[in-house]
Amino acid sequence: MKNIFCILFLLPSLLFAQQNLPLNREWGLSNERSFSLIDDVEDTTASLNNKTEKVHSAYSSSFKPTIVPIILQKKDKSRSLIYRKLKQESLFIVNDPADKFQLSIDPLFNLEFGMDLADSSAEKLYKNTRGFLVRGSIGEKFAFESSFYENQATYAQYIDDYIDGTDDLFPQTANYRYAVVPGQGRSKDFKKNGYDYAMASGSISYSPIKLFNIQIGHGKHFVGDGYRSLLLSDNSFNYPFARLTTTYKNIQYTNLYTSFMNLTNGGVKTPPYVERLFQKKTGSFQFLSVNLFHRLQIGLFQGMIWEAADTNNRQHTNFNTFNPVIGVNALAFGLHNKNNVLLGATLKLKITSSISLYGQFMLDDVYSNKGRGDIRKKYGYQAGLKYFDVFTIKNLHFQMEYNSVRPYAYASENAYQSYTHYNQALAHPLGANFYEMVGFINYRLNDFFLQLKANYALKGNDSLNTNFGGNVFKADNLFPIAQDLDNISTTQGLKTAIIYQDFHIGYLVNPVTNFNIVLGFTNRIEKTEKQTNTTQFVYFGIRTSIANLYYDF
Repeated sequence: MKNIFCILFLLPSLLFAQQNLPLNREWGLSNERSFSLIDDVEDTTASLNNKTEKVHSAYSSSFKPTIVPIILQKKDKSRSLIYRKLKQESLFIVNDPADKFQLSIDPLFNLEFGMDLADSSAEKLYKNTRGFLVRGSIGEKFAFESSFYENQATYAQYIDDYIDGTDDLFPQTANYRYAVVPGQGRSKDFKKNGYDYAMASGSISYSPIKLFNIQIGHGKHFVGDGYRSLLLSDNSFNYPFARLTTTYKNIQYTNLYTSFMNLTNGGVKTPPYVERLFQKKTGSFQFLSVNLFHRLQIGLFQGMIWEAADTNNRQHTNFNTFNPVIGVNALAFGLHNKNNVLLGATLKLKITSSISLYGQFMLDDVYSNKGRGDIRKKYGYQAGLKYFDVFTIKNLHFQMEYNSVRPYAYASENAYQSYTHYNQALAHPLGANFYEMVGFINYRLNDFFLQLKANYALKGNDSLNTNFGGNVFKADNLFPIAQDLDNISTTQGLKTAIIYQDFHIGYLVNPVTNFNIVLGFTNRIEKTEKQTNTTQFVYFGIRTSIANLYYDF
C-alpha cells in the first residue's frame, strides 16, 4: 500500500467501513512513518471541517490492530492484468459501487527451506503454509475479514524442545513442554520430526457512527508502541473477542472482552477418542489513550483474568467482567485477588517527526503486609527509541528497546489464573524474571529490503523443580522455602543468557499481502554456567507476511 493512502485515511469524506491493519512490525513501518508525518501537519481533518479543535490520531494509537477506513484498490489500466495481479492488486477483486459492496480474496503462503548449520545430525528444515485471506465491506458501516492457515513444518532444536508436548499439557513442572507452535496453534505429529497445525482468524467490524466501532471475531491484539508489550501482546494463539473503540477529539477508549483457554481439562475426564474440552477463562481489558500537544501520547491500561471454569468446565460469570470503566475492578478487587488483575501505563513522546521515545510500566502486585516481603513487588517496565529516516536517509529505520520484568509477575496463587492463553504468555514470550535488549535496523530501497535484528536477554530459569519466578504458569506462592523473601532479585535462579541475531534480505513482490522473497540467517546462543546450545539457521522463503511470529526467545 502506497504511503499516500495513509494520508487519505484521515479524510472525513472517506466514510467507508473500517478494517484492521495487519499486526506485522516490519511491514507496518512505512505506515507508522506516514502516520508520524501526518501528526506533524497542522490538524488536517480539523481544517477540512473548518474546525479549530484538535482530534485524536487513531492511526498512531497504542492499541493495535490499528483501525482504518477501507481504501478501494484502483486498477492501473496502463499495466497488464498479469502484472497487476502479481505486483499491485489482490488476486480477486469485486467492487460494486451501486450496492456499495467490495470484496478481495488473496492466497497466503510460506514456503520456507533451511538448515541448522550448528547441528550436524539435523535434517533439512522447512515450512509449508497454505491459506487464504478474504476482506470486504458492505455499505459504509460494515466490514469483514477472514483468514486461514494450514501448516506442516519442522523446526530447529530449541523450538522443537518448546513444542514437544506430552499428555500432561499444562506446563507446571520445571521441564515442561508447551505442545503448541509459538503463536500458531496446538501441534500434531507429522511424519518423523514434523508438526501439523492450523490457525483461523476473522472479524466483523461495524461503525454505527464515526466515533464508535464495534468488532467481534477471533484474533490477537497488542498494547504499546514497541516490539514487545508487557501489557498485552500478539505472542499467544488467537482467541474469541469483542472490541469496542470510542474516539472523541484527542481521546480514544477501548474495551476488549476475550475468552481464553488453559490447555488442561481442569479435572474433567474425557471419554476415549473424544477431543477434550479445555478449561476456559475470561479476560477483560480497558485502555484509555490521550494525545497531548501533537507530541505526547499517554495511555492507561487495566487487564483482568477472571476465575477459570470449575472441574466440570462451568464458568460462573461475574457481572463485573463487563464493567467498561477503567480502574474500577482494580479498586474493587485489589491487585492480590483470585481474579488476576494487571495495571499499566504507556507513554510516547515525539521529539521530531523522525525520532520518538516510548515506554511502558506494568504493575501486577505491590508490597503487602502478609509477611512475604518484596516477593509481591511484581512489576515490569519498557523503554525504547524509534528513529525513522536515519541521518535523512529515506526508509532507513532504527529501533532500540529495553524490557525488564520482575520474578513471579503475571502468575497467580491459582496457577490456572495466570496471565496466559493456550500455553503461552499473553505479554512477553520470556514470561518473567528477565532483562532484555532488542535492536533493529531496517532499510528499503524501492522493492528491495533488509532487516538486522539483535537480541540479548538474561533470564532466571527454574532448577531442580524450584520456582524462581520465571515460569508464569506456576503458582506465585510456590517459592523456595529458604529464599529470603525480602531480597527477591530479577534473574534469580539458573541464570541463562539468550543471544539472538537475525539478518535477512529480500524483494517485495506485492504489498497487498506483503508477498516477498527472502534469504536470511539466524544465530541463537543459549548459555548457562554448565552448557551452551547454538543454533545457526540459514533459510530461504517465498511468503506472505501479515502477522508477527516470535522465535526470539
